Amino acid sequence: MTTRSLRNWLPLLGLAAVVVSLPAPQAHAQSASSREANARKAQAPKAARPAAQAQRTTAGRHAARPADRVRTTIPASGHAVAKAAPMTAARATPVSMRYRPDSARSAEAPSDLVLRSTAVLVASQASGQVLFSRNDDKVRSIASITKLMTAMVVLDYNQSMDEPVTITEEDIDATRRLGSRLAAGTTLSRAEMLRLSLMSSENRATAALARTSPGGYREFIAQMNLKAQALGMHQSRFEDSTGLHSGNVSTAQDLVRLVNAGMTYSTIREYTTTSALRVDTPGNRAAHLQFNNSNQLVASPEWEIGLSKTGFIREAGRCLVMHTRINGEEMVIVLLDSDGRHSRIADANRIRRWIESGFSLRLI
Repeated sequence: MTTRSLRNWLPLLGLAAVVVSLPAPQAHAQSASSREANARKAQAPKAARPAAQAQRTTAGRHAARPADRVRTTIPASGHAVAKAAPMTAARATPVSMRYRPDSARSAEAPSDLVLRSTAVLVASQASGQVLFSRNDDKVRSIASITKLMTAMVVLDYNQSMDEPVTITEEDIDATRRLGSRLAAGTTLSRAEMLRLSLMSSENRATAALARTSPGGYREFIAQMNLKAQALGMHQSRFEDSTGLHSGNVSTAQDLVRLVNAGMTYSTIREYTTTSALRVDTPGNRAAHLQFNNSNQLVASPEWEIGLSKTGFIREAGRCLVMHTRINGEEMVIVLLDSDGRHSRIADANRIRRWIESGFSLRLI
């Protein structure tokens, strides 16, 4: 190559060298920058980590912990005081009820009292202290619990209990068409009719008692409602004497008043707790009839019952009210709208065992 040709190529070679050499310093600077950033990250304290990473870690710890529970203490006054553990999660936590032991024997919180009756009220008769309640202020049909009010009005009329009373066609229910062993023409004393009404929930006997009252049937029903108001049963209403009418309504609170009032009548105490009765039935198809108490608990040696009444129609469900003594204390138990044929009896037994265990509850 000649000297002249070499001079022509030199500028081009220099330009190529510049182009090739440019990325090297930039890559070197970039690599050095990354190494410095990594070194700073490794030397940084944990507190300086990004906020997003800390939030993810905290959220993970909270999700792994069970929800905090709230313990509710029920003091003697009946007002709940809730003591809650500090809540670490932002969402609301479920409430867990715990029930205060009522005696020294109840050192630990009891198991839940699970009942199948829709409305429940358990109260001390002496003090009125409520031990357990559920829907006790809800108005509902009460079926044959009505017969306790009927019995009080019958006794208030002070008619002769030995006077014969005869079942007529008027006493046969035409709406529900329920069967009865007391045919039209059956004659019993007023006392026998009342005993069958209370112990065996005999509807025709109950209707005959109201019909043969001094003022007649309509006046008798009016007296039942006046009696209810006088007893402070302001949420109660009676449409008939038997309880077959679904318009006979009350609340568990009112029925405690009814039971307490019934306890002041020795005849009602005796008749409602008669376990069985055999009666002569002149004018009936059978000359002698055996009747049993509709509440099987009155015959149980495990129970001390002072007054009892059952009830059932479809609108009311299975019902039971009782005055009883448990742990030496007189109690009133009201169970309304129980959802099974035997569940009201089972509920009563659960309540008795629960009280005997030494626990009392006011349900919030």
